[in-house]
Amino acid sequence: MLDAKQAYPLRFAPIYKAKLWGGRNFERLFGRDLPIGELIGESWELADLPGGASVVRNGPLAGVGLTELTRQGGQALLGLATPMPDGRFPLLIKFLDANDRLSLQVHPDAIAAKAIGGDAARKMECWFVLESREGFIYKGLLPGVTPEAFRRAIEEDAAEKCVRPIDCTAGDFHYLPAGTVHALCAGLVVAEVQTPSDTTYRVTDWGRGREIHVERSMQCIHFEAADEAIPGAAGETLLVTDAFTVAKRSCPAGQAVPTPAGRCAVLMMLAGEGIEIRHAGEVEAAVSAAPGDTLLLPAALKDARVVASSDARWLEVTLPDGA
Repeated sequence: MLDAKQAYPLRFAPIYKAKLWGGRNFERLFGRDLPIGELIGESWELADLPGGASVVRNGPLAGVGLTELTRQGGQALLGLATPMPDGRFPLLIKFLDANDRLSLQVHPDAIAAKAIGGDAARKMECWFVLESREGFIYKGLLPGVTPEAFRRAIEEDAAEKCVRPIDCTAGDFHYLPAGTVHALCAGLVVAEVQTPSDTTYRVTDWGRGREIHVERSMQCIHFEAADEAIPGAAGETLLVTDAFTVAKRSCPAGQAVPTPAGRCAVLMMLAGEGIEIRHAGEVEAAVSAAPGDTLLLPAALKDARVVASSDARWLEVTLPDGA
């Protein structure tokens, strides 16, 4: 299905998810044609989950699902990285549009997921803020909050008094390791990179009536003080984990910036005009892109580089060898 000659930058059809906290800002920011009359909270840019699997929309592989592509593409797609145990693609890439605060929630780490069993899976994620209209997030517990105090606050519908509000501006980056209580709040559009898991436990939903998961949340929350340092952050590199690495790249107008050679990479375009991903393959040797586009570069892609007619910026997400 893929080799060095046949590989090319892959574009996927977005999967839109209506949410009660969503909006229509993807229309304004990215020129998207959204489902009529719906509040869209999430755009799944690259997904391989039972709740939604991306489909290629360009080139000879148009119409092929990411599930099939991952299972048949092998090293030509992933390089030395490994798929999930069930054979699915090992990343979930989204844009989020928050016009009300999301539920206060937490995801399990590997230990908690094993103890919970069933379909529970480790989940870590990070947010890059694309737009902030006086927005903020909740991230982590305030110092000194104990399990007993937090449970009591949940019962009294006062959980927000125990979590840290953090103001956000465009360009901010936040790492949310498993076990971190968090919520995205109104006025934010973010790019989200995460491990491919839907395991989420709501601490509170602010009285909106959806199910909450107090016992599971308490089982997952890390109550010890968190290290504020972001792992691996240095220069353009924003985050390094055992599941993915996120970097912020840039390309001055008229220049060419290479993408990681021999590695599977995801590019989330943030800014620029006349953007192209050029490469040495025989298929779609120049794929155009614009802010808001997400592209998957197979590991077999040769001599891939980003060029643009104006200064361009993007997030580059790569998989570790053997992950």
